[in-house]
Amino acid sequence: MFSSRILFLGFGCVGQALAPLLMSRWQVSPDRLRALAADDQGAAVAASLGIAHEILPIVPGNLEAVLGARLGEGDLLINVSVEVSSRALIEWSQSHGVLYLDTCVEPWAGGYRPAPGRPLAATTNHALREAVLALRAPGKPTAIVAHGANPGVISHLARAGLLAMAADRGLVLPQGPDAWGRLSQALGIRVIQIAELDTQRPDRPQDEVFVNTWSAEGLLAEAGQAAECGWGSHERLLPAGAFRLGAGRGAGLHLAGMGACTRVSSWVPGGGEQDAWLITHHEALSLAEFLTVGGQGADDSPIAYRPTVFYAYTPCEETRRSLERWVGSGCVEPVATRVLREELAGGEDQLGLLFVFEGGAYWYGSTVTLAEARRWSITCNATSLQVAGGILAALEWMRAHPAEGVLEAEDLPHEPLLETARPYLGRIEGIWTDWQPPGCRAAGGSGGLQFAGFLV
Repeated sequence: MFSSRILFLGFGCVGQALAPLLMSRWQVSPDRLRALAADDQGAAVAASLGIAHEILPIVPGNLEAVLGARLGEGDLLINVSVEVSSRALIEWSQSHGVLYLDTCVEPWAGGYRPAPGRPLAATTNHALREAVLALRAPGKPTAIVAHGANPGVISHLARAGLLAMAADRGLVLPQGPDAWGRLSQALGIRVIQIAELDTQRPDRPQDEVFVNTWSAEGLLAEAGQAAECGWGSHERLLPAGAFRLGAGRGAGLHLAGMGACTRVSSWVPGGGEQDAWLITHHEALSLAEFLTVGGQGADDSPIAYRPTVFYAYTPCEETRRSLERWVGSGCVEPVATRVLREELAGGEDQLGLLFVFEGGAYWYGSTVTLAEARRWSITCNATSLQVAGGILAALEWMRAHPAEGVLEAEDLPHEPLLETARPYLGRIEGIWTDWQPPGCRAAGGSGGLQFAGFLV
C-alpha cells in the first residue's frame, strides 16, 4: 500500500488510464490522489474514481503556492500535462523532498516556438533534455524524466531487441564501457527507427475536429517543432538546412522543417511499408547517445560508432487527416480538439524498434489491441495503456530507489522495468524482414543506409 499523497498535473487520456491501474496495483486510497488540470475534460472520470479534481493551471507565478499546499516530503508528483516546465517542477520537487515523473520534457507555454531571444535550437527536444539533465545530482529525490511508452519503455525494449538479435546471430553482450553500443555495432545496425503504427478507428467520422489517441495538444506541439534525430557516425551528408546539436557523444540534429511536414519511409509488421511522420522525441536523442561508442569528451572528438535514431510515427487514420488539414491551413490552431476513446470501435497500436542494417531489418516491440486495453480499464485505449504501463514500471522502480536524482530511461535497468510493464504491453515479439528504405533500394543497395534514403 502507498500512503503518501500523489498529485497528477494534467488528467487527460494518460492520467485517466493510469489512475485506476495505480489504485489497483498499489492499493492507493482515492483520498490520497488529486488531479490538477487546465480544463474539465477529466473531471467526470476523476469523480467516478473518487479522486479530487481541480481546474487550476500551473504557471510560473503560482507554482510554489499551488504545489506547496498539496505536496510535501515523501509525496509523488506525476506530470502528464502540457506547457508546464519540467525543469521548474523538478527543481521544486527536489527542494521539497518530492518524487517526480514525467512522460515528456516540457517547457512553459510558448517554449516550443522560436521568438526574439529564443532561436530555433532553443526550442528543440535536445535543448529541453540538456536543461533537465543539468540538474543531475545523486542523493536528491528521484526524478525520472521522459518515461511513458515512448519515450520510456521503448528504450528498455531496445535493449531487449538487441539481445534477441544477438541470440539469433550467436553474439553476446560485450563487457565494459559502451557495451550496448558495441553490440549494436557488431550487429551492423546503421539506423534505428522508433516505428509505430496506430490502427485504432472511431465508429463515425470526426469532421473538422483535430483528434488523436493520446493528446491532441501534445501532438500539435511535437508536430510543430523542428524534426530531430540522433545523427549516425555513418552519415556522409547533412540534409539541406539541418543543424548539428551538441558535440561528442551527445550529437543530434534538427532539420529545417517541422515534423508535421517531414515524412520518412518505415516498416511495421501490421502494415508493412508506410510513409510515417518524423516527429521529434526524447528517445531519438537519448538512445543515440546511449549507443555511441567512443568520443568520450565533450568536444567534437571523433566517435567510432553511433546509429541514426528517429521516431517514425503513423498515427490512426483520423489523426492523419487531422495533421494534413492542420498543415494545409497554415498551422492555424484548430477550433476543437479531442482524444479518441469511447468512440473507438477497434484496431491496435504497434510500437517498437526497427533496427535497420544492410540487406534487411528487425522489428521488436509491443502490440496492444483496443479490446485488450478495455479489459484493463474502460478509461484506456491501446495507446494510453502502453503509456500507463511505462509509467507504472518507472514508479515502482522509483519507490525502491527514492534518492537517485534526475534519471532517464537509459539510466534504469531494462529487465525489471520491462517485467513490470509487460502485462500492459500486449504481445511482444521480434520479426526479421528484408525491408530496406525505397531511397536505398533505388541506389541498388549501395546507398549505405544514408538518412536521405529514408526521406519521402
